[in-house]
Formats: sequence, structure tokens, C-alpha cells
Amino acid sequence: MERIFDTKTIRLVAAFENITKVPTKDCFVDGATNTAYFIVDEGKIGLAIGRNGECVRHAEKVLKMNVKVYEFSSDLATFVKNIIPYVTNVNLKNNGNGTMVELNVERSHKAVVIGRDGKNIEFYRKIIMRNHGVSGVMVR
Repeated sequence: MERIFDTKTIRLVAAFENITKVPTKDCFVDGATNTAYFIVDEGKIGLAIGRNGECVRHAEKVLKMNVKVYEFSSDLATFVKNIIPYVTNVNLKNNGNGTMVELNVERSHKAVVIGRDGKNIEFYRKIIMRNHGVSGVMVR
């Protein structure tokens, strides 16, 4: 899947990689919350976070923004569970347009996963579609 980064994002990725010494697969910047989201290679999340979160805290100071780190997985179900909290089960359905991801979430956590005005689920949908090319994401 092809990703296009602007100059600011390329600089953020380079700075994050220099701080953590971990290759980054993808990066999103949310200007409204001043947060940078980094997707790192499989098995590298511990190195990216650092002991007691030292690398993330250092990256936040250097980048002057909040930093969130997620672990990539080539398995779609595992990737979804890495990205979205409180997911109990992931069902993959193939329709004519591609793969549809159906998430099972406990009723008490559904509001957290969806977020106010659907902001959280829209963000998760964007990450999953960008990294695995699925056609959609539904919460059940």
C-alpha cells in the first residue's frame, strides 16, 4: 500500500527513529490534539516505548507533541487488536468490495471504542484501511 508523507511528517518520522532507534512503518499527525501516532515494526514496540516509557517521553519533549506508539502486524486480526483497545473478537468478512472488519466489543467499552461523534472509530478505520487495505470497519 502506497503512503504519501508531507515534509512535516517525514521530519517527525526521522526524529522519532533517531530517538528510539526503531524503524517506523507509518505515521499520522492529529493537529487538533497535537498528537503523533507511530506504527512500528513487529516485535519492536518495547524498544520504541523504552524502559518505563523513557523513549516516548523523550520523543514528546523533542517533538513538542503527544506521542502514541502502536505495533504493526501482518496478520489483520492481530493488528486490529494492537490498535483498538477492548476488542474481544475480530471477524473478517469478504464482500465484493474487499475485506470488512467486524469488531466485537463489550457493551461497557463500546462508547470508548467509538468515541464522541465517532472520532475514535474513524481514526481506527483510517489506520486499518491505510495499513491493510480493508473496505470498512464495524463495531458490534
